[in-house]
Amino acid sequence: MKPFEKATRRSFFRAVGAGAATLPFYRMLEDSVAKAAGATLPLRFIGLYHPHGVSAELWAMQAGDTETKFDLTYSKNGGQCSLQPFDDAATYGKSFKDKILLLEGVDLMSNANGHDSAGTILTGSQIDSSGKKPKNSSIDQFLAVERNLGAATPVTSISLGVGNDTTESGTTLSFGPGGAPLPKIIDPVQAYNTLFANYAPTNDPAAQAAVLRHRALGRSVVDFVKGDINRLYPKLAAPEQQKLQQHLDSLRDLEKQFDAATTGAGAGCMPAGPPDASKFPHLKQYNQGEPYFDAITNAFIDILAQAFACDITRFATLFMGDLSYSANPLGLPADNHGGVAHTYNGSDLGSDGHPVGAGDPASQALLAKFNRYSYGKIALLMQKLDAAGALDNVLIYASSDMGNPALHSTRNVPTLLAGGANGLFRMGRRLKMAADCPSGSPWCSPTDATFTATANSKLLVSIAQAFGQTDVTTFGTQTNPAWTAGTLSNLT
Repeated sequence: MKPFEKATRRSFFRAVGAGAATLPFYRMLEDSVAKAAGATLPLRFIGLYHPHGVSAELWAMQAGDTETKFDLTYSKNGGQCSLQPFDDAATYGKSFKDKILLLEGVDLMSNANGHDSAGTILTGSQIDSSGKKPKNSSIDQFLAVERNLGAATPVTSISLGVGNDTTESGTTLSFGPGGAPLPKIIDPVQAYNTLFANYAPTNDPAAQAAVLRHRALGRSVVDFVKGDINRLYPKLAAPEQQKLQQHLDSLRDLEKQFDAATTGAGAGCMPAGPPDASKFPHLKQYNQGEPYFDAITNAFIDILAQAFACDITRFATLFMGDLSYSANPLGLPADNHGGVAHTYNGSDLGSDGHPVGAGDPASQALLAKFNRYSYGKIALLMQKLDAAGALDNVLIYASSDMGNPALHSTRNVPTLLAGGANGLFRMGRRLKMAADCPSGSPWCSPTDATFTATANSKLLVSIAQAFGQTDVTTFGTQTNPAWTAGTLSNLT
């Protein structure tokens, strides 16, 4: 924190006095005063996954679009632009077109099947086929844990998922050192408790006493488990030690939450209350959870907006689900995978530049409809963060595991940066990367000398540097070192 910012916060606290701790969302109010005085608030990060790739025909730049002048509301061939929610003031209160940066032509250089490649989005890594995991940590964990940027908040980071709590590379985003996956929380009530359980109004003695009992019990349990782990650790081989280290990191995060009252982190923050569990009586995919995925997603969005506004955490990931059930609200086939993603028939625009013709516009419109639903959730998150005064200091990175889902292609994946990002990236633009293959050889492959990837690793380097880690010049694990080195140009 800069001296100017520290002085601003001290002046604010002196002005409001000791009673400030009883104010709702005191931490958010404190941040607002610091921001108004010209202080730069800490940058926050949210990584988002949406399934089923993208309908490029209704996502990519259109004829006449420029970097700063582009239309997100057009319709063509029976479909509507999937990015329309970002310019829909009627639904989301305002247009967020000036808060997005669309990157066309970014590649996930994954060696795995498209369905196993979500693990590449935040790691920039190829996937270990035997363990089905990437080979290095994800950018959220690298920043929050390895670079200690999550130490200032009660919760170092949080990993959320809709409908699926497995941790293979195709079903999660957050990974620790060596690609060890972090467990996801799929229950919004559990997510709320993880973030807010140690907070109670200071004018409610009973609630304060309950929190103190909870902390004392938690500390004793953590001390016992840590003792067992530390005794076991030296006896294990390196791979098992790596897994155990993840547990130790989680325990340290719990300790930090139990000590929140003494550190003062988040003191006085008054959350709006836990989500209504009756809105999602089932949580899991293939176990009656699908009809509740929409409500679960909305609950997670509310929780993340609260947590970021209250500075309870600065790093989060959300792995979104689909709408695969009969009579879903979009009128899509009950099997979104087989009936929407696999039926997509793209033009050359959506087929890695291959000259295949116009494709099937009806299939393109169908996939775009699902894409628009996913982007609507991201627009909703932006709306909630904006209402809480937190959008300007948040960077959202959203993508999918595939570009063309029918081809299982990990090239030309939909890549979106959103939020204010503390002004470190120039938003309100569309950028188109150079083609992977020369025009005379559209069928070139990553093993050809003529292939030039725009790997997402370069974007991850840019994100690390935006968080002040200017020594980071490579990120990820690839067979071609050039794919992991350097920043993505023209972001700033």
